[in-house]
Amino acid sequence: MAGRPMDAATLHAQRASSGRLAIDTVPGKGPLRRLLALILVERGQLWRAGFHQAMQALSYLPFSFGVGLLIDHVLRRDDLSLERKGWLILAYLAANLLLWPIHSWFTVTAFKHSQCIMRATTARLRRMVVDQLQCMSLSFFTRKGAGAVSNQVTVDLGRVEGFLGNVTGSLVVSFTIGIASLAYLMLLNWRLAAVALLAVPVQLVVIRWMGARIRLLNRRVQQTTEDFSARIVEFISGMRLTKSFGNEDLVGSQMGRAIEEVRSSGLDASITMRWMAMWMQMMWDFTPILVWCLGGWMYLQGVVTFGELVTFTMLLGFVRQGAQGFIGAYDAWQPARPGMEALLELLDSQELEGYLHPRREVHLTGALTFERVGFRYPGSTGDQVLADIDLAIPPGQRVGLVGETGAGKSTFLDLVLGFYRPSSGAIRYDGHSLEDLGLRQLRRNTAIMSQDAFLWNASIRENIRFGRPGASDAEVEQAARRAQAHEFILRTESGYDTLCGERGGKLSGGQRQRLALARVFLRDPRFIVLDEPTSALDLETEARLQEDLDRLCAGRTTFIVAHRLSTLRNVDRILLFHRGRIVEDGAPAELLARPDGRFAHLHAIQGAKPG
Repeated sequence: MAGRPMDAATLHAQRASSGRLAIDTVPGKGPLRRLLALILVERGQLWRAGFHQAMQALSYLPFSFGVGLLIDHVLRRDDLSLERKGWLILAYLAANLLLWPIHSWFTVTAFKHSQCIMRATTARLRRMVVDQLQCMSLSFFTRKGAGAVSNQVTVDLGRVEGFLGNVTGSLVVSFTIGIASLAYLMLLNWRLAAVALLAVPVQLVVIRWMGARIRLLNRRVQQTTEDFSARIVEFISGMRLTKSFGNEDLVGSQMGRAIEEVRSSGLDASITMRWMAMWMQMMWDFTPILVWCLGGWMYLQGVVTFGELVTFTMLLGFVRQGAQGFIGAYDAWQPARPGMEALLELLDSQELEGYLHPRREVHLTGALTFERVGFRYPGSTGDQVLADIDLAIPPGQRVGLVGETGAGKSTFLDLVLGFYRPSSGAIRYDGHSLEDLGLRQLRRNTAIMSQDAFLWNASIRENIRFGRPGASDAEVEQAARRAQAHEFILRTESGYDTLCGERGGKLSGGQRQRLALARVFLRDPRFIVLDEPTSALDLETEARLQEDLDRLCAGRTTFIVAHRLSTLRNVDRILLFHRGRIVEDGAPAELLARPDGRFAHLHAIQGAKPG
């Protein structure tokens, strides 16, 4: 049955394939350990990539090994004729040409497998983040803000992806070529090999010494980038307000300070990283000079041949490449580490919505009961936002919510829709608790329409179909007709396939509201929340839309939030909120008959008469 919880074996298999199980099996471990656990999900690809990268490295070494042999056994031999030397040089050249296609095939194949690992791991991590975000509570998004969250999905993941590309693409190659070259050098001349390795402990000391400062600087870069992302979202969203007030200079200076923070933090981190790189480079650049000097002295003494000295110097570069592969991975990890820590903080967060699967399928009629409900936001130690809410709403009743800003109207509706759970008391839908219904079943029976109708940057058809994703084109068109949107849709550029633009920016406010109304018609819910749906419209458009809203709400339990009392015409009941409590509850005429009542006072101020 749809919505029934999965059995344990199915859930375990799903979590294993997604990589979430790999992340969760090492909770509390370092970010690198947990990222490597996620990479190990691709074990088959890892083995194939490792083998081909090792063969890529080994197939390249003969190019260098052959140089020493060519010098000592061909070029410097006096007992070979010039013609014989020419044929041997040609044979060496032919062997290299024959070997190159083999090396190229291993290189491209290794790259293919490493790319598969990197992209699959990144996709798993990105999918886990998206799935986690859909499970987070509304308080999380309110606290973090859109900019900071989008920064985690884009910038932080981008840094982790860069590290994965470095590790999966070259680490095995560097390790193999470094170890193989070092083993050959030890056989060739262990004294020179020991001299060549002097740089390694010095570099480890440098990494240890500067590593802590680099981590702090990269965390600062991550934080300033996240703050800037949040600011740029506000900057773009508030552009109309900025221009209307002529405050471009003020906003520009605020953005300038944020940009300066990003510049400063990035510069400090980059210079520190460069200093560490210079210390490393100094050791690596000094080592070949030391080897050449010591090797030259050995050559003069007849301890090594000239060909061995040339081969040793060439292979020393491969040893250096192997060490630099690990150092390069370390360098790539430094900026990626704060991003991975932020992603793991999100994945481990307990600010979840507490998604519930239905215990049974229920046909809701729209009855709603609040039983001494109180609510305080999670983590808050202040007064309750709602207190002692005790009421019963029969199916199909149209309820207006009135009260000053902050009185508790929106929180009340958040509880109705299951966005938050009561801190005390209980809410029942047709006598069933939310634990019985489950969030998905509840929300299949609810719809919300606000003054700022949100539309996706998709076609008109898909925006209406969002109300019921499985609806046919005919059902979408019928919903548009009921919302009186069909005619204006046909006048648009591509009819129902016209793109609405970001947040519906290509359409007027009235058109957006019509499409939002069509979406609700298509959904056919039992509970409807109208959050000042007409407050941003002119009076004529509001009047026309109000008639359609009346038809929509017929027979459905409806909550209408309004500061403009004209919106509350034809409501059956009004709940007046004050400081988190319902202080007046009754039919409009009944409340108006109370000369000292709050609702009667609001009516007198606005000069409007609902009903």
